[in-house]
Amino acid sequence: MTRPRLLDLFCGGGGAAMGYHRAGFDVVGVDVNPQPNFPFEFHQADAMTYPLEGFDAIHASPPCQAFTTMSNRHRGKGGKADDHPELIGQIRERLEATGRPWVIENVVGARREMRDTITLHGGMFGLGVHRPRLFESNVLLMLTAGPAVVDPIGVYGDHHDGRLLFKRADGSEQHAARSLSAARVAMGIDWMEWRELAESIPPAFTQFIGEQLIAHLSLEVS
Repeated sequence: MTRPRLLDLFCGGGGAAMGYHRAGFDVVGVDVNPQPNFPFEFHQADAMTYPLEGFDAIHASPPCQAFTTMSNRHRGKGGKADDHPELIGQIRERLEATGRPWVIENVVGARREMRDTITLHGGMFGLGVHRPRLFESNVLLMLTAGPAVVDPIGVYGDHHDGRLLFKRADGSEQHAARSLSAARVAMGIDWMEWRELAESIPPAFTQFIGEQLIAHLSLEVS
């Protein structure tokens, strides 16, 4: 059988793409920056203008810098935080016009810009990172359950050095990954370099979402 095709906009190094591939999609990635380690078909192009025709489903992960904790803290003060683009509403309009199933993913700080989201985190999938992310879709998405990760590994920032990032009131801690290999294991990703990992989401998240999209598509043709 022909596998359905999914377009991954703002694809980065391919964390989301790999999850959709494992769920059963053939994935095409689009990003404005070169992505030499992207594991599937890739086009360097502007995700805001790339043609959307010919795909069974579309995923978009617009830049999240405008919604990070640090950006929220400094927004409105005339600095760099005010320059980050906020593309969620614009990309939603593009996706809605296609009439196809779509998903938008972003950080929890983007909640005010998103609609009817579910939140996934690493503990739901037995990962070593917490990394909560919001998912919005025009398809009804079911939510899974799982405990929070104890002493999660931090995979973000400029480098991996094992430094203490924070300590919770319950005594649990988050340290930065001590090595690239430790970060890869924690994320469930074995092909990316550090900068790609720091900006990615675990494939387990989108495999879970993708399996639901596949089920939805099968109902469309039945």
